[in-house]
Amino acid sequence: MKHFLEANYKTVHWGFLSSEIDPVLQVSSGDEIEITSVSGPPEVTRNSPFNVKETLLEIHEKSIRGTLQGGHICTGPIAVQGSKPGDVVEIEILSIELDSNWAYTGVAPLKGALPDDFDTRQMSYLEIDRDRKIAKTPWNMEVDLDPFFGLIATAPPMEWGKLSTVPPRQNGGNMDNKELKVGTTLYLPVFEDGAMVSIGDGHGTQGDGEICTAAVEMDMRGKFKITNRTDMEITWPIAENNDFFMTMAFDPDLDECVKVTTREMINFLSNFCGLTRPNAYTLLSYVGDLRITQVVNGNKGVHLMIPKKYFHKTFKK
Repeated sequence: MKHFLEANYKTVHWGFLSSEIDPVLQVSSGDEIEITSVSGPPEVTRNSPFNVKETLLEIHEKSIRGTLQGGHICTGPIAVQGSKPGDVVEIEILSIELDSNWAYTGVAPLKGALPDDFDTRQMSYLEIDRDRKIAKTPWNMEVDLDPFFGLIATAPPMEWGKLSTVPPRQNGGNMDNKELKVGTTLYLPVFEDGAMVSIGDGHGTQGDGEICTAAVEMDMRGKFKITNRTDMEITWPIAENNDFFMTMAFDPDLDECVKVTTREMINFLSNFCGLTRPNAYTLLSYVGDLRITQVVNGNKGVHLMIPKKYFHKTFKK
């Protein structure tokens, strides 16, 4: 079955993730869902030189913004029938479309990879050419767009309480991983009944690291196929497309991220591909690529990619 979920004040939660948020849509395993997402708090939209969607202004007026640090407006949660703690949700990214003619990026004191280097705030508004997939910067450069959703999450465990959307965790969230684009399938651990999938934080494009703390932040539209899996066990997000497998980890310490994502990939290569652990470790030195996902979300991120051509396998149903 196919569903459509539009972002509005009744279907979003703003700035926080929690197991106690009621679902706004219930789907069966294997269903396809088209969603819209919106971006931008009032401090961004009030000075925008572009027209702002009425739905976003209504969200500002009628939705409760989380008191925790974080400003992501998340569409959902979407409950997956039959999904239980210990399961895995498979989220196939079928399409992503730019859904606005403008975007924004900000620089601020104490933010980004250089928190002590910039003393003043600067908000940049970019004109979006959706046909050409180009963003025009205020300094008259044209930047190619390669869109993805920065935030895809399952509900955190009840014991974790109400969480800011900013730091990514084992349930995914604000991963800001530019590889999670069309053609990629994401796998997330399930911690609560129904999985409770939330999606948002549309990025027109972003480099590895997300250096200044923001990407080309904008409204987005996407289609996903969500399947509940009872035949997999994972503790951190993983992903695949036609070319690679990828493990991910998040922690304030980049060294710890490297250790966790490498251990997860060794476990994967051992359990799923049949390699001994020493051979898997060695193979990663040959063909594995460690990449910094982002360094600006409190919990930094590192992902490890390995080409699929050596294994001729897939997780996908």
